[in-house]
Amino acid sequence: MFVQRLIGFAILVLLPLAARADDIIHPGQVWLDDRGKEIQAHGGGMLRLGKTFYWFGEDRTASNDPKKRYVSCYSSDDLVHWKFRNQVLKLSDPENLGDHWVLERPKVFYNARTKKFVLYAHLDDRRYKVARVMVAVSETVDGDYRYVKSFRPLGKESRDIGQFVDDDGTAYLIFESRPTRGFFIARLSDDFMDVEKEICLVDAPLEGGAVVHYGGLYYAIGSHLTGWRPNPNVYATATSLAGPWSAFRDIAPPEVNTYGSQSTMMLKVKGSKSTTVIYMGDIWKPKELFDSRYLWMPLTIAGGKLILPPPKSWKINVKGGRYKILH
Repeated sequence: MFVQRLIGFAILVLLPLAARADDIIHPGQVWLDDRGKEIQAHGGGMLRLGKTFYWFGEDRTASNDPKKRYVSCYSSDDLVHWKFRNQVLKLSDPENLGDHWVLERPKVFYNARTKKFVLYAHLDDRRYKVARVMVAVSETVDGDYRYVKSFRPLGKESRDIGQFVDDDGTAYLIFESRPTRGFFIARLSDDFMDVEKEICLVDAPLEGGAVVHYGGLYYAIGSHLTGWRPNPNVYATATSLAGPWSAFRDIAPPEVNTYGSQSTMMLKVKGSKSTTVIYMGDIWKPKELFDSRYLWMPLTIAGGKLILPPPKSWKINVKGGRYKILH
C-alpha cells in the first residue's frame, strides 16, 4: 500500500513546478485566487449561471474560528482564474453536535422557480454518528446563506454527498448511506428544500459519489471507504438513473490510487464545438487540511468507458468546450 501511494504522489510531484501560466490548470499544485491566497473550496461543488462558474467548498483556512464551519464561494468565466466572492457560510454549531462537529462537501443548487440558492452539506458529530444533511438558503449566489434545517434524507444515514443536475434541469442529491452499503441518487423537491424521491440505490459500498450524463449514458464514480487515504476510485454506467448499473471498474490503474485524489464531482462543460467532462478530485492532507490540493483533469469518456489520465498541465476553451493536455 505504501509503495502504491508513493507512485500516485510521485506523478504529482513530477508535474511542472513553474508559476501558473495565464490559461493553464496544473493539477496538484497550489491554486491561488485573485487575492493571491490559496483557494479554499475543498470537497466542493460547481454551479454555472450563464457564462460564469461558481465554485463552492469547505473553507479550511488555518486562522478560521475553530468553533465555526465555513464555506467559500469563487467565480470564474474560464475555470482557471478564480475570484473570491464571499465566505457564504460562517456557521456556529447548529444542532448542539459538540466539539469538532463536522460540515463537509457543500453543494449549491439554483432553483429557478423560487429564485433561491439552496446549499446542502453533510452535517455530523465528531464520531460520524449523526449522519445528516443540512440546508441553507440565500437570495443571491454569493450572499450570506441562512441555516434552515438538518435531516436524514429519505430517513437514511447520509455522509458524503454529491450533486447532479440532469440535462432537463432536474436536480438530484447523491448521498452515501453506510448501513445500506451503497449510495442513493434521490430527486429534490420542487423547491429544492427537501429530498423527495429515491431514484435508485447504487449497490456498492462507496463514498464520494459523482454522476454525469454524457453520450446517452449515465456514469457514476465512487471512492472506496478508506477515510482520508486515497484508493482506486471506480465507475459504473447505466442508460437510466434508476439503473440497472453495470459492474464497477477502475477509472485509473489501481496502483496509483487515483493519483492520490478522491472524487468530488464530474463537471460537464458543453461548448459550441465539443463537450468536456472534468474530474474534480481532492488531494487531502488530513494534518494540514487548509493545504489540501485539487486534481482536475479532463476525462476520456465515450461508449461506456471512462478513464482518468495521468495528471498533466492542461488548458480548456470553455466557449468551445475543447481541452488540450500539455506535454
